[in-house]
Amino acid sequence: MASRLTPKEFARYLDRDKHCLHCGTTDDTLIPQHRANRGAGGSKLRGSNPANVVVLCSRVNTLLEADARWATLGRVNGWKLNSWDDPAIAPVYDAYAGVWWVLDDTYGRTKYTG
Repeated sequence: MASRLTPKEFARYLDRDKHCLHCGTTDDTLIPQHRANRGAGGSKLRGSNPANVVVLCSRVNTLLEADARWATLGRVNGWKLNSWDDPAIAPVYDAYAGVWWVLDDTYGRTKYTG
C-alpha cells in the first residue's frame, strides 16, 4: 500500500474531520496524521485505513513527532496510538469542537459515549 494519500482520499478525511482536531484551522496547513505508526514497530497493514488517520495542521503534526510533551498529549487525545491499539476502537478527541469520536474505516465517525 502506498504511504502517500491521494488528493481524493485526503478530501474524504477533510470532509470527515472538518478542521485541525487541535486548533480548528481549515487553511492549507492541514495534513494527515497516522494515529498508529505504520513503520518502525507499527503495523504496515493499518496503513492509511480511515480509522487510523486524522487531520491536523502541520504545526501540531510536527510537534507530535518531535516533542515528548506533545506526543503525550497526542496519546491522551487519541491523535497518536500505541502499536497495539486498534484505531477503530480507540476514541479520538476533537479538542476544537470538544467532542470525542470513534472513527471507522468508511470515513465515518460516531460520537463516543464512553
